[in-house]
Amino acid sequence: MKYLLLAGLAIVVSACNSNSDPSFASMSEMELGAYNRELPPEKHVYCVQEADTSTFIRKRICRSYEDWVAHNERAAMTLEVLNSRPNYSLPNSIQNGPSGD
Repeated sequence: MKYLLLAGLAIVVSACNSNSDPSFASMSEMELGAYNRELPPEKHVYCVQEADTSTFIRKRICRSYEDWVAHNERAAMTLEVLNSRPNYSLPNSIQNGPSGD
């Protein structure tokens, strides 16, 4: 029973260590450039230093070009929703009555 548990634990640990994606946040600029050199431009990885609004501690965030575009689109849609004012009034066609009068 102990050997089965030990074997299961070894499989789980080895599965966690076999992550094929490199850690971009820990790469230097030269390593990141070498990684990007072998990829098409839309797959290039770009890193920025960002700080959350609740802290001054900056962290490095890395995403592919495609992921940055999707992230920026989601952020723009969120801002659009937050900045839009709800329109609780009735449409003009209902307020003014039928247009054929």
